[in-house]
Order: sequence, then structure tokens, then C-alpha cells
Amino acid sequence: MINKIMLAIQFLTIIPAPVAMVSKEEYHRVMGWFPMAGLLVGTFSAMVYWVGLQVLPLEIVVILVLITQFVMTGGLHLDGLADTFDGCMSGRDLQRKLEIMKDSRLGTHGAVILLFVLLLKFTSLLLMPETARPLVIILAPVVGRFALVLGAWRATYARDKGLGNLFIGVIDTKDMVTAFILMILCLLIYPKAYTSLAIVIPGIVLGKKVIAGILGGMTGDTLGALNEMSESLFMIVLLILMNWR
Repeated sequence: MINKIMLAIQFLTIIPAPVAMVSKEEYHRVMGWFPMAGLLVGTFSAMVYWVGLQVLPLEIVVILVLITQFVMTGGLHLDGLADTFDGCMSGRDLQRKLEIMKDSRLGTHGAVILLFVLLLKFTSLLLMPETARPLVIILAPVVGRFALVLGAWRATYARDKGLGNLFIGVIDTKDMVTAFILMILCLLIYPKAYTSLAIVIPGIVLGKKVIAGILGGMTGDTLGALNEMSESLFMIVLLILMNWR
């Protein structure tokens, strides 16, 4: 178990973790522990939030939180978000869409969606009640990493080869259930967040269906897109629920 958690952290963050090697055939089992990597990212971000708040204005601290998450993940999921929208919104044929997604250059659609998502996160965190904000900072990455697992579960890989082959369509129900249980356990620190799952999980499934319909399946980039969109949706739904009551 510890080795799988360390592998998840190594794969999803820039943090070097001492791990024992596993075979390519067994690597997909790491995915069930992805929420633990999200918990690490969220917890460290919350620490940055708490320390920063002692000496800096809230707006600057929230920006530092987003920078922390970007640095810790190496921008992996934001890059996937941008590539996914550049490809899906290009209006080209399927093969060309997949080629655009592999292009390292940032297109207009990718740049715009990055701006929108970061603004949504920034504004949502600013508007959160002070007592809820650090808990949301911790939990949003956990929900995002669960989205990676749900996105890969029972999916078709859109490419002939690539890193996504390690996970997409390979993980079994046990891995998905493991990730779900870990997410549920993490949300115990803020039970009000459970209500948001009634919208966030269907949102992940819908996003997965739309993307797969456009590309004929999922890729590593599209999983990153699901991560970012589910984090944003999680924050927005919580904000709506808080203002509604």
C-alpha cells in the first residue's frame, strides 16, 4: 500500500519518492491511490495559505496557493486542459485533433480555458467563508485526482500508443472503488462537501462522455482536463450551496 501511495505521489507531483519498481502490467493499480497524492498537494497548499495569511493580503495568498499547486504538479493537469481544448475546439478531423494535442505550442482555445479556470478557482476561493476556505483548498485536489480515476475507468484509449496506455481502460472496478472510498474518507474533514458530489460526479461522467465523443476515447491530456474542471466545479458547487443556505 505504501509503495502504491509513493508511486502515485511520484507520478502526479514533482516530489521524488522512494519506491519499489512495479511491472507495466501492474502499474495501473497505483491509480486507486491517486486521491492520496491530491491530499498531499491540498495539505501543502493549505499550509502555504495559513502561513501566507499571517503577513499578506488574502488575494495574494490565494494566488500563492494556486502557484503552489502548479509547481507541485509541474503544471501537468493544466497542460492537459489546454491541450484538450486546443484539440477538441480546433474543428479539424480526428487525427489532426490528436496531433494538435501533442503539439507543445499553446493555442488560443487552450490559453482562454486556462485563464477561465484559474479565474474561477481564484474567485471561488476568495468568496469562500473563512472557515471553509482552507478545507476546500485541501479537498479540491483530492476530488480532482478521483476524476482522473473515473475518467480512465472503462474508457477507450484514443491513441495507438502513449503514457495513457498505463491507465486508460486498464484499471478495474476495484481500483475505482478504492479511489472513491479514499475521497469519501478525506471529505470527512468537511462533511458539507458530500452534497457537492451529487453534481460533481455526474459532471465528471458528462465531461468524459463529451470528450470521448469528440476524440473517440480518452488520453492523458483529457484526464488532466477532467482533473482541472472537476476541481473548479467542486469549488463552484460548494460556493452555491453555501450561499443558498
